[in-house]
Amino acid sequence: MTPRICLLGAGGLARELQAWLGWRVVGFVDSREAMQGQTVAGLPILGTPDNVALDEEREFLCAVGSPQLKRRLAAGILARGGRMLSLPPRMLGGRSEFGRSCALDGVRISPDCRVGDHVHIAADVVMGHDSSIGDYCHIGEGVFIGGECVIQDDVVIHPRACIGRGVVVGRGAEIGMGAIVIRDVPAEAVMLGNPARRVG
Repeated sequence: MTPRICLLGAGGLARELQAWLGWRVVGFVDSREAMQGQTVAGLPILGTPDNVALDEEREFLCAVGSPQLKRRLAAGILARGGRMLSLPPRMLGGRSEFGRSCALDGVRISPDCRVGDHVHIAADVVMGHDSSIGDYCHIGEGVFIGGECVIQDDVVIHPRACIGRGVVVGRGAEIGMGAIVIRDVPAEAVMLGNPARRVG
C-alpha cells in the first residue's frame, strides 16, 4: 500500500494528524502562497486546494481547527472532484453515523448520534446518546457532550469543556477551555467559566 492521504492545512493540528497517521500521509495542502514549495514535518506542501494534483489514489482530510478555513479548503477540493477521507472513532455506538472528512481520534460516540462533515474531534471526547455535531466543528481533547445535545455548524469547543444534557450550542459559537455549559448558547457567542457565561 502506498501513501495516499493529503492533509488540508499545514499547521499544528496537521502535524499532529501526520504523526498519528504516519507513513500513510503523502503531504500537505495549504492555501498560503508563502508555504508553496516548503516542507512540513519532513513532507512536502503539494499545492493549494485549487492546484494540487488529484488522482484516484489520493484522499483529503481537513487538518485545521478553524471552521471557516475548513470550509474554504474543503470547498476547493470538492469543487474539483477530490475525495474526502474520514477516520473512524475508537468506539461508535449503534445507529450512529459520521460524515466525510472527519478525524475522530480516540473519541467515544454513544448510540444514535450524528457527526457532520469536516469535523475534528480530539482524543478522549465522550459524546452522549442522541447528540449531534454539525459541519466544520472542532472539538478539543477531553470534552464531554451530554446526551441529546445539539452542536450546530462552525462551533469550536476547547479542551475539557463539559456540555450538559440537552444543551443547544448555536452556530459559530466558541466554548472556552474547561467551561461548564448548562444552558443553551446563542449563535456566535463566546462562553467561559463555571457555569459558563457569555463574554463575547
